[in-house]
Amino acid sequence: MNIIKKVFLSIIISLLLLSLVACNANENNLSVPELTAREDAILANTSEHSFLFDFNVDDTYKEMTVWVEKYEFGKLVEDEKGRMTGIEKNGTIIFTTSRTDDEQNLSFFNISIQSDDGVTTGSYSEKIAEKDSSVSGSIETINMLNTNKLVLASICYLNGDEGMHSLSNDFYNDMDSHINELKDYDVAYILRSEFTK
Repeated sequence: MNIIKKVFLSIIISLLLLSLVACNANENNLSVPELTAREDAILANTSEHSFLFDFNVDDTYKEMTVWVEKYEFGKLVEDEKGRMTGIEKNGTIIFTTSRTDDEQNLSFFNISIQSDDGVTTGSYSEKIAEKDSSVSGSIETINMLNTNKLVLASICYLNGDEGMHSLSNDFYNDMDSHINELKDYDVAYILRSEFTK
């Protein structure tokens, strides 16, 4: 009977440890969620550009901030557009743009943070010339330990379409060392986030 109890206890402890390791593996990360065909269709029909990022952080993080930086020919001109701050531990960051159909040439930029507590949304408009071409991109692998201010996504505009190419993966991993990539664009919008301990 004593051997059965020890085996049973060993199995329980092993299962507990596995569940703790699994929980810890899911903490302190940002990832790009895989969308269903229906979700893709909804985003494609309601927005010009869209980006989603799931986040999950432990209690050592006290605050999360998301904002957009605007650059013109590689120079920062506005540093915290649509800034949102919260204390959510897990959820989804959603960043979308959509153009108006009128002659004002406005694009609406929307940032939302969805969590168990609900949805917080901020939006603002930008004048984008109708003839401007755009290229967008986001990071595939997100390392939260790499930097305090993460670069999540980019939307770059150019008058015409000559030389259009996405920003490199190196840009997303180390924006400061690759900031010269933004000089090729008339305007660039960079979605950033910071998780503060």
